Amino acid sequence: MKPQRLELQKDSFGSSKNKIICLDEWATGAAHLGRKIEVDSTPVKIDPQQALTCIETAFAHLRAHFIGRDAVLEQILYALLTREHALIIGDRGLAKSRLARSVFAQFEDAQPPFSLQLTRSTSVGQLVGGLDLKQFERGTYVHNLDGYIVRAHFAFLDELFDANDFVLRALNGIMNEREFLNGPQIEPAALHTAIATTNYIRDTRESRAVLDRLLFKCVVHRAESTLQRFAIRREFITSHGGTVGPLSGKAIPYAYLNKLSKIITGELPDQLIAVPPHVLVMLDQIISDFEREVSEKRSDERFVYSDRSKNKAIHVIMASALRGGRNTAEVKDLAAMRFLIPTVGSPDEEEVFDHALDMTLKAITTRDRESIDHAAAIVDLVNEAVERHREGTLNEPNWSERMKTRIGRWMHRDSGVTLGSLLEEARELHADHSVTLKLKDEVLATIREAHERHHIAFEQKL
Repeated sequence: MKPQRLELQKDSFGSSKNKIICLDEWATGAAHLGRKIEVDSTPVKIDPQQALTCIETAFAHLRAHFIGRDAVLEQILYALLTREHALIIGDRGLAKSRLARSVFAQFEDAQPPFSLQLTRSTSVGQLVGGLDLKQFERGTYVHNLDGYIVRAHFAFLDELFDANDFVLRALNGIMNEREFLNGPQIEPAALHTAIATTNYIRDTRESRAVLDRLLFKCVVHRAESTLQRFAIRREFITSHGGTVGPLSGKAIPYAYLNKLSKIITGELPDQLIAVPPHVLVMLDQIISDFEREVSEKRSDERFVYSDRSKNKAIHVIMASALRGGRNTAEVKDLAAMRFLIPTVGSPDEEEVFDHALDMTLKAITTRDRESIDHAAAIVDLVNEAVERHREGTLNEPNWSERMKTRIGRWMHRDSGVTLGSLLEEARELHADHSVTLKLKDEVLATIREAHERHHIAFEQKL
């Protein structure tokens, strides 16, 4: 019998309209490993909201033990949900390692976490496993990966930047591409999330590449409040500084996290989380303002947020929507960027982000947001019309009816839809913000190009 999981219908992640279907790829991601992993075959019904409740409960338990680390734990929670990695920066003795180990200790039925304290002399073999001697005798350079980072779901990397560049280079592929490349040995990595710690940042080409893969970054500080220090001492009396295990009967099945991550990263086509165009435009504006203001404060260098990180920020917005029980992101989900864009625990960066967020929310008005969504719908239709014109299917009736259904709520006219009517719709778009005005101009240019370059007549019914 195939294991079962609970699938939600498209209308709402928070509703009770659920259906059971049989699927077997959820259990441990074994299909990604290229080898068989023994797993519990007991059927499991996974409701995303139940899974989220389980995870939120575990993190509330962790907050009670890690005093003053709420923001760090919130950041790590987003890293887990989006299948990304986190870096904790801070002096020695601030329980960075304990926090990372305690997070991973909340899960059950996962591959054993991989842990490694890195030094200058750490070898790639200590990261991925030693050589297979039998294969080596035959002239093949193959690593035994069992028990090392490639096979683990979670990894704790202590003193990350003490590692040499060879190890950092190996980590790049494993953390981002989820793949270990070693000549003839090409192995998919099971790694879900790594948490790395360091007390300094090393500025080399390889370290910068690794930093870009560690999407979530935070700085932890010593407790300054007397009450906070008192709470830390009292917590030590109960835990004695050991790894914090899960509450009795409250361990998180790894299958729960795996399911949620698949929803967020779009691996389950029937459970996609929609992100409206205006939310994407506002996200870009927040990041642009953040980059500009940080660069102004750092006169010695220009701060640039990589395109990879900008794209992955969308997953954080989706995770925020899912946590809110929604299958469509909203403007309020942009606040979750506070745990991604600035370095958490850096007052200067957090202040810049708050300013960028506040400016964007005020400047891009409700009318702008409606115009952005309207513009996106027009462009999608024009692009599809151009493609169908090339294929000779522009007059296909079924497509025409579907197109009218899609554009209907945006149209201000009752007449048939033509390239000319779309041009008039675009001209009437409201544009209070410079970004919306620029978008409007680009939409008009796209429509004119469809006429001039692709020879679609303005009066051609679509």
